[in-house]
Amino acid sequence: MKLIFLDIDGVLNTCETAARTPSGNTGIEDKLVQKLAHIVGETDAKIILTSDWKIEWEEFEFCCSEDAKYLNRKLKKQGIKITSKTYDEHVYDTYFEDRGKGIHKFLNKIQNLETYVVIDDHTFSDFDEEIRAHLILTDYSKGLTDENAEKAISLLNTNAGGE
Repeated sequence: MKLIFLDIDGVLNTCETAARTPSGNTGIEDKLVQKLAHIVGETDAKIILTSDWKIEWEEFEFCCSEDAKYLNRKLKKQGIKITSKTYDEHVYDTYFEDRGKGIHKFLNKIQNLETYVVIDDHTFSDFDEEIRAHLILTDYSKGLTDENAEKAISLLNTNAGGE
């Protein structure tokens, strides 16, 4: 199994994004979701949500907030979906010291992991050498670029079957 640990803000939107969620927060850009769909299409990877958006996202959509349903619809338009999410001890950690722990907890439960990438616009303080080796770092002003997508595809397809 190949996994994409996905942040949203700075990946599927930028500081210039005009779209808004139902609650008025920064929305999602379809052109950036298309790049994510390209990665999934080329690698058959599953999307695991690491973003703060996960607070309102659940596997069963009727449990999701309107913003999470909006996110699901945006991805579904491109033929992709979120499979699961990480669970951090400190979801509201303003010092960004817990996202890596959530990723490691998730990885420790996966039996048939081939490889993974982490797509995020931040490098968190608990991103160890292992996670950094799998990190696709985006720029918040650009979001997910073609270059980021190609790097993710390369990492997911090259590392498949072992590291």
